[in-house]
Amino acid sequence: MSPDLPPEPRPDDAADVGRREQSDAWNAFALVVSGVTVWGGVGWLLSEWLDNRLYLMLGILVGTAAALYLVWVRYGRP
Repeated sequence: MSPDLPPEPRPDDAADVGRREQSDAWNAFALVVSGVTVWGGVGWLLSEWLDNRLYLMLGILVGTAAALYLVWVRYGRP
């Protein structure tokens, strides 16, 4: 085999690509859920401590925005 030629595709490469895409989707979902959970938890703690529910909503919004940004950076670019 010449070093200039790409390797022959294996029959299971399509399955590997499918598994990788599924794994990326689950990782993106977990990133969003964990962002909302962590920052929502911080907001909830601040809300309980300061007796103001505004911090809970802000924590959830910050967690969602940060997680969606991280998903876009990690998986949205070619």
